[in-house]
This record gives sequence, C-alpha cells and structure tokens, in this order.
Amino acid sequence: MSISLLERNAISGLSAWIENEPRKPLIIRGARQVGKSTLVASFVQSRGLELNVVNLEKHAGLDRVFQSLDIGR
Repeated sequence: MSISLLERNAISGLSAWIENEPRKPLIIRGARQVGKSTLVASFVQSRGLELNVVNLEKHAGLDRVFQSLDIGR
C-alpha cells in the first residue's frame, strides 16, 4: 500500500512539530471525517508515544475543565 502525497506532507508536518523543542500545542483543523484523528493516532503509534484523547462530544460534562486557562486547576 502506498502513502499519498497528502499523507506524506501531513506526517512530515507532525514530525517537524514533534522534533521542535520547546513545542507549542498542536492544533489540527479540518472538515469532519477526513482522517485527522486517525492520522494523529497512527503517527503516535509509529513513534511509540502515548496519546490521550479528550472528546467533548462524547463526554460533554468535561467542558467545565476547559472553561478556564488556569493550568493548576
């Protein structure tokens, strides 16, 4: 199975981000159902990293946690 040019570009972007110290938070934007989460999960798995996902659509009660910018909270 070959990797598309778009996938190679996306993986290159993620690789550049993860290798940059200190990193800023990563925001991946795009239309629904185009593979954003799958791309990140695949990338994390290929690097042997841990991925923590917060899905506020499935756990709407967690939205309170993100109402403040207070990191200690």
